[in-house]
Amino acid sequence: MIYVLFFNLTLLAFRIFYVLYYPIDLSPEEAQYWDWSRNLDLSYYSKPPMVAYMNFLSSKLLGNSELAVRITPILLSFLLSIFTYLFVKKIFDKKVALIASTLPQLTIGYAINSLLMTTDAPFIFFWSLSVMCLYLAFEKNRASLWLLTGVLAGLAFLSKYPAVFLLPISLAYMTLYRRDLLKSPNPYLSLLPAFFLSLPVLIWNYLHNFVSFKHVSTLATKSQELFGLSNTLEFLGGQMLLLSLIPFFVLFYAWVRSLKDRRLIFFTFYSLPVFFFFLVLSLHKRVEANWSGFAYFSGFVLTSYFLSRSILLLPSYLISLILFIFLHFTPLLDMVGLGRLLPPERDPTKFLVGWRELGKRVSRLYTGNELVFSPQYQVTAELAFYTKGNPRTYCINLGRRMNQYDLWKGGMKAYMGKDAIFVSVSPAEERVLKAFDGIIWEEHYRVFWRGKEVGSFYIYKLRNYKGLEESLPMGY
Repeated sequence: MIYVLFFNLTLLAFRIFYVLYYPIDLSPEEAQYWDWSRNLDLSYYSKPPMVAYMNFLSSKLLGNSELAVRITPILLSFLLSIFTYLFVKKIFDKKVALIASTLPQLTIGYAINSLLMTTDAPFIFFWSLSVMCLYLAFEKNRASLWLLTGVLAGLAFLSKYPAVFLLPISLAYMTLYRRDLLKSPNPYLSLLPAFFLSLPVLIWNYLHNFVSFKHVSTLATKSQELFGLSNTLEFLGGQMLLLSLIPFFVLFYAWVRSLKDRRLIFFTFYSLPVFFFFLVLSLHKRVEANWSGFAYFSGFVLTSYFLSRSILLLPSYLISLILFIFLHFTPLLDMVGLGRLLPPERDPTKFLVGWRELGKRVSRLYTGNELVFSPQYQVTAELAFYTKGNPRTYCINLGRRMNQYDLWKGGMKAYMGKDAIFVSVSPAEERVLKAFDGIIWEEHYRVFWRGKEVGSFYIYKLRNYKGLEESLPMGY
């Protein structure tokens, strides 16, 4: 246990110092979820409310800062690693527990979700705790364990909608391996807290024309094709990177071998079906790499079990550590002559730079009375966080799909007759300029990362807002 604590406390300290001193800003998604926390609600357009609630609490404690936003995933990652060690040690042994609680922390997928405050951070935490509790509930069939499972599952659903996978997977597992539990009242107790915790999301969607479910349905069906092998190869490549190479291949071996071991098959049930679902989906549309990431808690338990008996254990740690370092410090690639492997224009870190400076440039124009708005929700959210005073910012629709800001439009009417600051990734459209009496100031701000231009923003200060006719949302 002492090694696990030392390892994870070291990582915790590293991540805090990284947030405080490394020159990256909040990602657009992080900024948006922080902005949600200033408008607490039962749920939101694209996601359930947990990420907003956690941001609300951390911001109240630490103020509006990058550390306040990112301290939550840092702490959740630390706690999950400790819980994982205790859980796996109880089932297997100390060596497997040590691997399961340390190796994942070095993989790309866990490293990202241990630093960025997106919906994946609380979701992976509560999903993993739900799986642990389910294992114990299946073994002991105590009412208290099933009730706790329901609470954790409900919290997972409040974090992200794929928590619904827990129900069919659990039913399938009981049907095949614990059919006796289907006749017991205890498992059904878990449905009660899960339902009541999910109820606010259902109520919010009922009041908002079920917009969240329309959004999720659109994500699952848009850009579909009959058979797209390129999307599948991209998905598999993404999973390989998320698991930092060797664990990805060991996991396939573990899934096959687990079929002969009743103790291991449980972890296959809570990982393989999720992976397979998104693999099949990738044959028809593009699937983001992180969509299946929650399945790898169970996957890593299996992987750790087999790696503990394999010569691949040390190489797994070494490769994961190397990728971990380059993930956090991508300019090192240029220093060692490997920049072509991940050029600046393809570096995911480029989405984390330039926002603070953009906020400074807007702050020079902002007196506290102007309307601050943009046609991109990403820019809108970043301006809310990085402009001095954290003003209420608005996102206008000039021909795009719906987002959360479309539900917060009413306040713009209060700025009629006032000046405004408009920021976009492209020059202002004519209909935006016609909504004002003229341009007071304009600037083209270019963002550079690793010596290359990776983005730019057009900043305008406009005189006398007269009202703007917007487009209707182009879908969900």
